[in-house]
Amino acid sequence: MLNEYKINNCKILKIEKEGLDSKTFTLSLPYKGFSFEPGQYVMASIPGFGEAIFGLASEMNDKKSIQITVRKVGTLTTELHKMKKGDVVGIRGSYGRAFPIDSAKGKNVLILVGGIGIPPLRPLILDTLKNPKKYKKVSIFYGCRDESVLNYTKEFSRWKKVCDLNITLDNPKTKKYRKGVVTELLDIKNIPADAIAFMCGPPIMYKFVVQKLLGKGLMPENIFMSLERHMDCAQGVCQHCAIGPYYVCKDGPVFSYAELMNFKSWLSPI
Repeated sequence: MLNEYKINNCKILKIEKEGLDSKTFTLSLPYKGFSFEPGQYVMASIPGFGEAIFGLASEMNDKKSIQITVRKVGTLTTELHKMKKGDVVGIRGSYGRAFPIDSAKGKNVLILVGGIGIPPLRPLILDTLKNPKKYKKVSIFYGCRDESVLNYTKEFSRWKKVCDLNITLDNPKTKKYRKGVVTELLDIKNIPADAIAFMCGPPIMYKFVVQKLLGKGLMPENIFMSLERHMDCAQGVCQHCAIGPYYVCKDGPVFSYAELMNFKSWLSPI
């Protein structure tokens, strides 16, 4: 039986810079048989600097490595950014409930992300590239502050070959990208009422995107979001991530809007 508290030492195999303040770390597998689905996460740690949650950003069926994309925002992430190829990072997991991608087979899929919310949904995008006939149509709506903080820009040309990629920025520096917020993209695109929506980003984005999607005819049970909460234990023990009857670390981090619509606390991160 897998010890869910065990920290596995993973060697850094590759580091790629992502925009101004993020890096993608390719790590050796935590253990033989490791697997995950889009939306699940790991807890990464460095002795003396703490532990934090990171959504898995790699291809689901990669048997050699995993990837996490880390934005430099605090003590642990700053130390991670100092690390080099060959250094070791502690990893435990994978944990949590994933996006229900099996239910999206043969259907229209909406991927809606804001800021650093793109990594947990990148595995779904990579799955679409590998299996282009698996889904009916995949549309990506990606909003960021400006060009400097966009992640995976080197992959955009590949994404566009299979997905309908739409990007909007709060303050674009060039005319390459549209100025505005994600909800404005939903106004100019044809949104099928029978689509399944997968979201990851700041709670304030969810509030307005959910309203827009409901207005387009999507059902609450077909709108899924990954919640950003303060998760310390990943086992539902510390209770820091409680929302109503749910613990985000165990019952989520992915929830349908139908599950959350009667609770308001999910709109604010802890």
